[in-house]
Amino acid sequence: MDEKGKPLPGLAQVAMQGGAHAAKAILRKVKGQHELPPFHYFEKGSLAVIGRAAAVADVFGAHLSGLIAWLVWVFIHLMYLVNFQSRVLVFIQWAIQDLTFSRGARLITGAAPTDFNFTQDLSQMRSGREIKPETVNVTR
Repeated sequence: MDEKGKPLPGLAQVAMQGGAHAAKAILRKVKGQHELPPFHYFEKGSLAVIGRAAAVADVFGAHLSGLIAWLVWVFIHLMYLVNFQSRVLVFIQWAIQDLTFSRGARLITGAAPTDFNFTQDLSQMRSGREIKPETVNVTR
């Protein structure tokens, strides 16, 4: 909740700032120091990708949309990566995905061989049969 009692948005930035404030408050309490002032969320803006080379952004006090907003989104996300090598690698991966119209691994659909079949396994447990893992033949 903010100072006016309104709920804060369910965003990562709110959680990051709130977590840092909570950690500082706990450390101060353990050390016997005075309490921190109440948590205050600093609004840095909002970014959302809405398509290939298209985004909306409310940053730096301005509302942006389209390619410009998408470039701001790319730049800000790259700057949050820890080191230069990671930034370059991610930039190259994103460029390849965009130039080849690759979807990447954003969606996980369908069943995987390792999925747990609750109904089948539960019925086997009830019937008293031992559940044995399936063997997989791997050729080398």
